[in-house]
Amino acid sequence: MMKSRRGVSLIEVMVALTLFGLIATVHTVATMRYGLQMRTSALGTARSMAVSTAVQLYSTMPRANIATNTGCTTITTISGFTHRRCISTTAVNSTITRVRIIITPSNTALKPDTLWVDRVTSGGALVFQ
Repeated sequence: MMKSRRGVSLIEVMVALTLFGLIATVHTVATMRYGLQMRTSALGTARSMAVSTAVQLYSTMPRANIATNTGCTTITTISGFTHRRCISTTAVNSTITRVRIIITPSNTALKPDTLWVDRVTSGGALVFQ
């Protein structure tokens, strides 16, 4: 006849702690991966916003004012994405001005983006490309 026992044995406690440790580790790894993925997504969104803001600015700026807005500027207005925006212009011909925009993130793990905006004046009317 088996004796009734009280409480739990040391083996049962060790098994329970081992299972808890495994589950906690798996959960921590999954949470860290999710956090990294969200951070990457947020950086991508901020980067897209910086690019679209620059394109919109130089696509709508009067062509005569573009030459006075060349050079490099550090932009801190986009949360979490401090970057340097460098602008240079080239007169392709008398009606086309090519604006080169380089966006260099302050985070050195990210590569710079380079884009061009061609501003075309045709017969006095402003045409965007």
